[in-house]
Amino acid sequence: MNSTQNGLHERLRGVFESAGYRRFKMSKFEEYDLYAKNKDFLVSENVLTFTDLDGRLMALKPDVTLSIVKNSRDSEGIEKVYYHENVYRASGGSLGFREISQAGLECIGEIDEYCVCEVLSLAAKSLMQIRPKYELDVSHLGILCELAERAGLDEAAKKEVLKLFGEKNTGELEKLLNGAEPEAARRLIRLSQMDHEAKVAADELREILEGYVSGDSLELFISTCRFLSEEFGGKVRVDFSAVGDVSYYSGIYFKGYVDGVPASVLSGGQYGGLMKKLKKPSRAIGFAIYLDLVDPLFELKNQNDADVLLIYSGSSAEEIRSAVKTLSEGGKSVLALPQAPKNMRFGGVYKLSGGELCREC
Repeated sequence: MNSTQNGLHERLRGVFESAGYRRFKMSKFEEYDLYAKNKDFLVSENVLTFTDLDGRLMALKPDVTLSIVKNSRDSEGIEKVYYHENVYRASGGSLGFREISQAGLECIGEIDEYCVCEVLSLAAKSLMQIRPKYELDVSHLGILCELAERAGLDEAAKKEVLKLFGEKNTGELEKLLNGAEPEAARRLIRLSQMDHEAKVAADELREILEGYVSGDSLELFISTCRFLSEEFGGKVRVDFSAVGDVSYYSGIYFKGYVDGVPASVLSGGQYGGLMKKLKKPSRAIGFAIYLDLVDPLFELKNQNDADVLLIYSGSSAEEIRSAVKTLSEGGKSVLALPQAPKNMRFGGVYKLSGGELCREC
């Protein structure tokens, strides 16, 4: 990891700690039983396991949130933690496992409107640390599912609706909703087309949803949109194509994007489904930043193997050293060789012969 990457990780830590979040440290290992019982909440069912010396079946952790929720307190109040951990997951398209670096935070307990707004604000600030050009897309899976129920859709159809929302496939959505309750179907189609700045979306959300979904959920979502628009303007958008697993997430859901990466580098939301599965009475909201996608932006990239190639002949070691010193001014890298190598690239090529230094065209 280079100093620029380290700088990013320190800046993210600063964002989290500025809001009073404390570092949550965990072991690389968890008992496999935790993941075996909650495979529906994992990115992949494949888990790297081993037998501990005491006979317990252990796993290299494939997920951070499960560990945090498992160890969270069930007492009254609010617990705010952040993490920077590695997880171990099956590599897509191969038979191996990858070590993946993640950072993020969780807010667990009697969370209120401010907690929700704070987490979304910290998500936007985290994206800002990665790239000045970023976007946070926000949706609400609870509202989306409630409206689908008003349309008379069964569980299978609701899952298909979410899939089509994620694909922004309005044509197939209209076909699917043919025969559904007409007014709810019309409103679903309008939601699928929404991609507005949070401030603009706030008013349209009330027009589309008032009287069709829970008033409390709608008002919280609208006030959250306004809160975010005041701080981040057009960087936060309401886009219902941001969808996640409804068995995991139950309310506000969001994804973050930065310039230079074609996929979302941050995702999170309110995960009521997971809390219920783990028999936790608390509510929770959090997000993860996928540092394996972000870190390459900060790698010291150079298309050349060295800035300068120095080819020398008939020159003394002292003459070569002097030429290297001259060519390396300004921090340039210099590769000195008696002949040009194959399959290597350089910013410039110089020849040193009999003490005379000249640049090759």
